[in-house]
Amino acid sequence: MSRLPLLVLAGPWLHAAVIRGVVVENQTGRPLQRATIVIQGNAGAGAAQAVRSNLYGAFEFTGLPGGWYLVSAARPPFAPVQYGQKRWHAAGTPVLLEENRSVYLDIRLQRFGSISGFVGDENDVGLHEHEVVAYRNTRPPQLAARVKTDDRGVYRLWGLEPGAYVVRSLARRLEDWGYLPTFAKQTERLEDAYLIDVALDQQTDNVNLRAIPGRLFSIGGRVNYPPPPAVITMTLVSDMGSESVVVDGNGNFAFPNPQSPGQYELYGASPAVGRYGAEFGLYMPLALDRDMSEMRVSLSPIPQLRVVIEDPKGIPIETTAGYRLSARRRTLSADIEAQTLRLTRTLQLQPGRWDLLLTPPVSQYVSNFSGPPDDLSRSHPEGWNPILLTGGATARFVISNGAGSIHGVVTTSGQPVAGAPVFLEPYDPVQRTRAADLRTTRADERGQYRFAGLAPGAFRVLSSFDFRTAEPLALEAAARTVKLEQSDNQTADIDLYVIR
Repeated sequence: MSRLPLLVLAGPWLHAAVIRGVVVENQTGRPLQRATIVIQGNAGAGAAQAVRSNLYGAFEFTGLPGGWYLVSAARPPFAPVQYGQKRWHAAGTPVLLEENRSVYLDIRLQRFGSISGFVGDENDVGLHEHEVVAYRNTRPPQLAARVKTDDRGVYRLWGLEPGAYVVRSLARRLEDWGYLPTFAKQTERLEDAYLIDVALDQQTDNVNLRAIPGRLFSIGGRVNYPPPPAVITMTLVSDMGSESVVVDGNGNFAFPNPQSPGQYELYGASPAVGRYGAEFGLYMPLALDRDMSEMRVSLSPIPQLRVVIEDPKGIPIETTAGYRLSARRRTLSADIEAQTLRLTRTLQLQPGRWDLLLTPPVSQYVSNFSGPPDDLSRSHPEGWNPILLTGGATARFVISNGAGSIHGVVTTSGQPVAGAPVFLEPYDPVQRTRAADLRTTRADERGQYRFAGLAPGAFRVLSSFDFRTAEPLALEAAARTVKLEQSDNQTADIDLYVIR
């Protein structure tokens, strides 16, 4: 009789399954403790569970129902991995776990890539404590890593994801002369920079730079309004990055790093304070070709943006429940991460260039947009809409009913593929460009997928485990094109794409 309670407690576990395994360092095979392993049921669509590997790199998930599971592992400074992925940034393959069975997984973590080299002067003598940066080879470039050279002029940039990079030594003023920002190998122009391919578990050596001597300029001045004690932050942005300083108690500011000639943007921001009762801002494009250390600038109350949402007949939509408005600031260096705004009739945004995205309920779509003019087209209002905000303005969104959907089944050799990543790209066939953000989902356990809330137009759909974010070239080569009319509900069954 004393054994009965134990059997009752054990009952639910008798039909449960187990995922266990080990996490090791790829190059040496040594166990990695304290790695975080995450599983998601329903081929990655279910709730997540996480454990940490023990001293021997081992982990275990018990009491699991049978089904498809997506498994991932991570531990700094290694690159995270999804189990079953073929290459970096490919999607993981779900693991089939049968009832009353267990699976054993061997997960290998690779280190991020690195770049090393030497920064020298005109005589190839090492420059110590000279800053060196790695940028992803995008337009504009994206800052990836930043270090200083040692006493011999040697540097090492680490923690780099696989891909193409450019390396640059930064501007530096020394007594009565200076060094211009210089790309490897020995050029001031991004277009002529030497491209470095970075791979996991590999270091690219001998990426050497000879810093180019030249004239550098200073940027600084005085803020006339609002006067102290307002806390004001000034930010200088170029196509290679940004830096910020706080205005002192006398209204003065100066950027400590010398700057090379080129195009810049100057931003100023001050929160609501005391007697002013409003936030202040500044946006000023600059063409730097001389010292600008005695600028005089004034901040103004930040612009008010009136948001109007209406139907095609111009009748305002008063109830905005279910609508979401997002905004991202667009600068010379990069688009800043999008933020979701509280959807009110009037918004306050810092002056400058912005992108606005309105997401309506799933049965509707944005059919038109108008706002303060910018130099970019607005042929796809359902996506990001660029504006230039310098004063009070109105952003007007027209909402139409009849959003469409695309659904189907992912198969390979006629069999459905559980958990297959599916990518949907709004596509402009005239400009041959991506019209709005790429959308991603995973097929369910029966290989079925669905995208809803789609505006009329052309879409390219692709399914593959070879990507986490489908590149335009892959979509061009293998995607299926689907054209939607208003209220369309299209079926698009697709074959799993595999890179050969």
